Amino acid sequence: MFCSCLLFAQFAYSAIYQWVDHQGNTHYSQHPPADKSISTQNITVTKKPVADAKKNQQSIQDSANEIAKSNAERQAARDKLQQQAEENKRLQESCEASKKSLIELDYGGNRLYKDTEGNYSRFTDEDKNNQREQLNDFINKNCR
Repeated sequence: MFCSCLLFAQFAYSAIYQWVDHQGNTHYSQHPPADKSISTQNITVTKKPVADAKKNQQSIQDSANEIAKSNAERQAARDKLQQQAEENKRLQESCEASKKSLIELDYGGNRLYKDTEGNYSRFTDEDKNNQREQLNDFINKNCR
């Protein structure tokens, strides 16, 4: 078992050599050059420290946080657009109801109208004019 550990230990430590040949080409190898007149530089490869792994983990967490923040912003924007669309729909319905009420007020004759308490009454000319002004104001401000 000791011999097999020594055998694997030999492969675990391997040097990398860098040299420049006579034509000016840079070479990298695990073995030194055959021509001993060429000077070599031994390059030692080390493992990244644990701090780099923690830094990478923090970087990944930061990226995940940015993605979550971006998703939340997009969802908020979608919710805001949906809320605006619903508000526009309610306003459009109010406009249509106001226009219908104005038409009924103008061409309805002297009909009975139900008040908020559930009692029926007829509008006087002054009441009709006040109601007409309110409806026209609402239509002019809110309807296109």
